[in-house]
Amino acid sequence: MAVAATRVTAGVSFAARLAFDRISHAFSPSAATLHDVSLAAEPGEVLCLLGPSGSGKTTLLRIAAGIEAQTRGSVYLNDQEIAGPNVFLPPEQRSIGLVFQDFALFPHLTIRRMSGSG
Repeated sequence: MAVAATRVTAGVSFAARLAFDRISHAFSPSAATLHDVSLAAEPGEVLCLLGPSGSGKTTLLRIAAGIEAQTRGSVYLNDQEIAGPNVFLPPEQRSIGLVFQDFALFPHLTIRRMSGSG
């Protein structure tokens, strides 16, 4: 018996399809941050980027937002190329937000104390 694939969606959906096609990035010629990354986030889909520090998670998000330019590959928003070999839509025209993490947001609290259980 075949099992049908199910999609888990968020209560509030992302209104656009965001796709990366063969994205590569390097901060220097000898240090590739991303190599040939392809993935797509469908509208309503929950997507999580996991990996160790320095693996390129933030760089990929910065490329999506237009803060960083990829070395190779293309970025698509609703199947329209917004960054590629001959296209670079500026960040203010992409409608993609990025919230940076800050480890020192509440340096005086622990996770337990922030959640109200300690």
